[in-house]
Amino acid sequence: MRQLKERNRCNRSVRHLKIQGKIWLKNLKSGLDQIRESQVRGTRNNFLHDGSFHEAVAPVLAVAQCFCLMPVSGIGAPTYRGLSFSRRSWRFWYSSLYLCSTSVDLAFSIRRVAHSVLDVRSVEPIVFHVSILIASWQFLNLAQLWPGLMRHWAAVERRLPGYSCCLQRARPARRLKMVAFVLLAVSLMEHLLSIISVVYYDFCPRRKDPVESYLHGTSAQLFEVFPYSNWLAWLGKIQNVLLTFGWSYMDIFLMMLGMGLSEMLARLNRSLEQQVRQPMPEAYWTWSRTLYRSIVELIREVDDAVSGIMLISF
Repeated sequence: MRQLKERNRCNRSVRHLKIQGKIWLKNLKSGLDQIRESQVRGTRNNFLHDGSFHEAVAPVLAVAQCFCLMPVSGIGAPTYRGLSFSRRSWRFWYSSLYLCSTSVDLAFSIRRVAHSVLDVRSVEPIVFHVSILIASWQFLNLAQLWPGLMRHWAAVERRLPGYSCCLQRARPARRLKMVAFVLLAVSLMEHLLSIISVVYYDFCPRRKDPVESYLHGTSAQLFEVFPYSNWLAWLGKIQNVLLTFGWSYMDIFLMMLGMGLSEMLARLNRSLEQQVRQPMPEAYWTWSRTLYRSIVELIREVDDAVSGIMLISF
């Protein structure tokens, strides 16, 4: 009887060791798989990213400055400390010239509506010009606040849990670039299709040359005051392209800010998920709560800074 009990005890011990061994091997395999996935061949591009929002949004701001928006200096600097705003910079005067040209174009559009039948189609250019003019003014005001806003943003980012590898540091910048590229490409496609539609169905019968007919139609408010000339027509078309870009960029810019803020909350959430089943001291939860409040305060500051752009976007 005693031998039977010892044999059963030995069998239970063997089964327990087998189960524990399988669990240990499974955990070991899972850990090796994670290491293998993260161990990619290191290249220079893997170490160019620091995971900051300043770095991620820089290409989007560079595109905006090509179209007279966000006249901030130092967007390509390694850190937010290189950012500055000056009324003596060419970026500021470039944006100011754009605001003046948009105001003049708006005045010509109002004159045209005043001398024609008042309907939805004739009022549409006025709504379009007024919206872009207000948004451009809001972007100019935001450019003055941008260095201080990024300073606060970076201060909150420094307190967040760090990234585990270089691939995670590069992910925010890649996401922002991909989303911005796709949306800008779709906006460009929509604009080109609208040009094709206008050329084939609206403006072409007006003049013999289709290009001249299209340019005359897109800047009709100018040629009700001045005689037609190619250089004035092309200036009107350039103004139209700048306005169309600003119309699309408002939405893209707000999406970039939303993605940056959500990434900060996601980083805090990932840290909490890792510690949720572990007995953490009270200081850890105090730190987490304080960090969450810092992110909320940053969201409020960003909301105050871009509320005008958000209103026009809606």
